[in-house]
Amino acid sequence: MNARQQTVAVPLTALALLHATFALAADGVAFTSPGFPPSQMNAAGQLVEDWGAVGVKLGGEGVTDAAPAVAAVKLDGVIPAAQAVSQRGAVTLTLTAFRAPAHPSGVDVFAVRVDEKQGRAANVTVALDLPAGTQTGLRTVRLGGRVVLTLPSREESGEKAREWGYCDEAASLPGWAKPVGPCDPAFRNIRAGMGSVPIIYRFTIPPKSEANVVLGFCESHWAETGQRRLLCKVEGAPPQEVDPIAKWGRHKPGALLFKARDENGDGKLDMTVSAARDAKDKNPILNAIWVFPAGPPPNLEQVIAGKLNAAATRRVDVGGGNDQPLYPGGKLEYRLSLPAHGSQELTFFAACHGGVAPIPDASAWTAETLRRAAREVWRDWRER
Repeated sequence: MNARQQTVAVPLTALALLHATFALAADGVAFTSPGFPPSQMNAAGQLVEDWGAVGVKLGGEGVTDAAPAVAAVKLDGVIPAAQAVSQRGAVTLTLTAFRAPAHPSGVDVFAVRVDEKQGRAANVTVALDLPAGTQTGLRTVRLGGRVVLTLPSREESGEKAREWGYCDEAASLPGWAKPVGPCDPAFRNIRAGMGSVPIIYRFTIPPKSEANVVLGFCESHWAETGQRRLLCKVEGAPPQEVDPIAKWGRHKPGALLFKARDENGDGKLDMTVSAARDAKDKNPILNAIWVFPAGPPPNLEQVIAGKLNAAATRRVDVGGGNDQPLYPGGKLEYRLSLPAHGSQELTFFAACHGGVAPIPDASAWTAETLRRAAREVWRDWRER
């Protein structure tokens, strides 16, 4: 399916559409796409959605404060957009927002561009000002379980990561599983890759070192085999496929052992659980992780029973009390290095009224395809 086929355009009346698109008042500029409720950029340059407002804070040597000039503009000569421009001492900050008609509710594209103006290389920080209660993942921001913002790569932001944690867009579901028999309490909770996104964890270990890694599973949804087949990969070990129902049974805790090694010498051990190619249910699950020192492998029955937790260097109750994201919540900041007279741009995708933002691992949308879709739908609407 191409970008144009993914769009939705239910024509409004010309008068209503133009009013929604070009409304310019003291409180900012509204913009939309045919058939969708409008979003707004307010007078402070914040993108305002039904879930809250997103603002940008700029910092760095030679950066000053200044109020933005907010106006309605047209991109590519046809896409209605809102733009806020502010001269910030050594740099110019330009914020641009437009609606892309991505199925089913549209997506707002929010671009943050910083231009160096004084002919000297500059290091600046771009921090997002987000509503209270948001949770930040590797590539998304969630609010109340809803994906409200898609982020550029956090790995390129210069943000310091924790010693371990998940770096994916999966959802935590405490109490989802119903394990039977004596087992570690971690088997009651899961993280699930809803929308077929993989579950990814990263652990800091000594470079080039080895470890015994155990992944724990308990399938409490399906009762028959052949539904949720999982592909499990741990760095340095052969991948393993498993059907939890076929191997252990419904509500029965089970575990897989991997002899892991930091293959690339970066001091990180990566592990991924995704849906197998032939899986009917494409949503992977994971209940628990244990990382043990290298050497004789641990007894899996004792691991499942929770009797070897003290011997593990890491025990993760996946989706439960001691789980954590790789990147801390709170301040979300990107560090940009600008050459003399150079520029950099960050692009964010925001959930519109009643919708969700695209999840990178489950969506093919890019900044380029979203802009192309917006351009095509407005040209079609204008021709009609």
